Amino acid sequence: MEATVCMARMMALASATGKPCHNPPIVKKICLSVGDRSEERTVESWFADAKPIDSLEPEIAFRLWDQFHPAPEHQPEPLDLPEFPRASRLLARTSEVTAHEAELAAYYGRVAALARQHALKIHQVRQYFWMDLRLDNEEADVHLSFPWYDTVSSMDHFLAAVAGNDQGMLHDDQDQGWAVEAWAFDGTLYIRQSNPDSDDEPGQSVVLPRADLQARIAPLRERTAKLMAYLAKELGPDVWLGGEVQSAGPFDQR
Repeated sequence: MEATVCMARMMALASATGKPCHNPPIVKKICLSVGDRSEERTVESWFADAKPIDSLEPEIAFRLWDQFHPAPEHQPEPLDLPEFPRASRLLARTSEVTAHEAELAAYYGRVAALARQHALKIHQVRQYFWMDLRLDNEEADVHLSFPWYDTVSSMDHFLAAVAGNDQGMLHDDQDQGWAVEAWAFDGTLYIRQSNPDSDDEPGQSVVLPRADLQARIAPLRERTAKLMAYLAKELGPDVWLGGEVQSAGPFDQR
């Protein structure tokens, strides 16, 4: 779907008090080309309420577990965590893992050993390889999460869309209790996270310079790719990428 701006900004006429509005909401219309037809659509009303911020810090983290649960009828077994410094005990950010790749690989090696011990396949222990994507601005108290994106491949659809040069709607996705959309116009980025299943939760929307987030996404993607390559070399299956397990690796039962 390709989107291009087809109408100029339209200014609100007045505020509720009848006085001129010095900072009126921006309303745009876009022409959407879908196949061989085009349609004109007003951009989402939440643009006017988006919180202006200077930047967002994107980060990907590995979710860690301190117990291994082989089956409902079995008692959980202790799982030693990596010892390198990190802000959260059960999360290892890519920026924190740098220079500690071997220690993280050893942790996942312990997960694989426990899985083999209980004759578990990769699909039965995939939760131990889940990851997190977040966009944060601590100063502005903005925290955007992607709870349904737990592999690098699912996260990179969003990151690549923002890092590219397309205009209009860049990304639109939703799952149970969560939705995210991102739009770009003339170097400005609009991102909204909401709960489509609840009318009582307003969600969170922000507006920021696109170039700043793009500059932060580039090193994150590069750092993550290097970590994935290292872990795949050490452990075999690219489980963090969301792909299929290779025939030979730590989960091979032969």
